[in-house]
Amino acid sequence: MYPLHNSAAANLPATEHEILHVEKGLTFHLPQVYRYVLKEMNGLSFTNGVLIYGTAELLERNETWEVAEYAKGYIAIGDDGGGMVFLMNRQGEDGHVFAVDCGDMNPQHATLITSDLNKWLQDGCQFETI
Repeated sequence: MYPLHNSAAANLPATEHEILHVEKGLTFHLPQVYRYVLKEMNGLSFTNGVLIYGTAELLERNETWEVAEYAKGYIAIGDDGGGMVFLMNRQGEDGHVFAVDCGDMNPQHATLITSDLNKWLQDGCQFETI
């Protein structure tokens, strides 16, 4: 397990069965870098309000945000509790994370938050909205 910022609370690792169940519900494979995070810690929360979804939230949150309709080709992996949703390209294996307003969900209006998911997690998921 990689070191986390001291403002993070992590869940126990996800099982392969839990991950496969989510992938079946989503009807696509999760980006490998995000799968790795789930196998290390099945969801994280930070004192700054950021929640990185675990397998328990992933399906419901992606349905609620209507990601398949409004952000085709992306998956919501978390949110800030204040209207910003964090997206990853479903095909992307580069670790890029984007923030988009939940009222807009158009990836063309998203802001790149990080090009390295793991480093962003280790640094406490800091980001600034414009």
